Amino acid sequence: MRMAGPQALAGNPFSMTERSAKSPRVRASPSRARAGAVRETETDVIVARYSGRGRECAFANTRLLGRVVTNFYDAALKPADLRASQLALLWAIVACEPVEMGRLGEVTETDQTTLSRTVEKLRRAGLVAVEAGTDRRVRLLRLTDEGKRRFARAMPCWEAAQREIDGWLSVSGLRDLAKRAHRLAKEGPQYP
Repeated sequence: MRMAGPQALAGNPFSMTERSAKSPRVRASPSRARAGAVRETETDVIVARYSGRGRECAFANTRLLGRVVTNFYDAALKPADLRASQLALLWAIVACEPVEMGRLGEVTETDQTTLSRTVEKLRRAGLVAVEAGTDRRVRLLRLTDEGKRRFARAMPCWEAAQREIDGWLSVSGLRDLAKRAHRLAKEGPQYP
């Protein structure tokens, strides 16, 4: 897999936002419209108005950025036999250890189902130890010795990836954006 390049960071030409921007709009011919075979409905008007605006969508752009950066770091971390998502979770655990599952979910903004599944994979790989807390319902996480070794092995790969990606995307700008995202998660509008 390629690490990075202008094509990777500029977007995939087959991505949703690219397709929506380039798709021709199909309109009924005047003769068919007169014949009543096709009428432009309110739905058609709305679709026509918004079909080319996919590149403005914060969600789509964030997902694209997430996929590109994830693939970049996954490739960089391959020599350490870790994926970017695994390293991020190991990092959150080691920064807070021993850490309760609930607290780890808050720190990483991860739902409990996803977090439990990922922690279980790390536990089976021998990277994370799960222990009962003083209350048996509480599970405490910490890195195993193997988890610490793998984490340490990943750091030179991560350092190189950080330097490389900073040439494409401002690492400090991304850090500021992440801080604002945490604030949004805690204080932002809540939708039903």
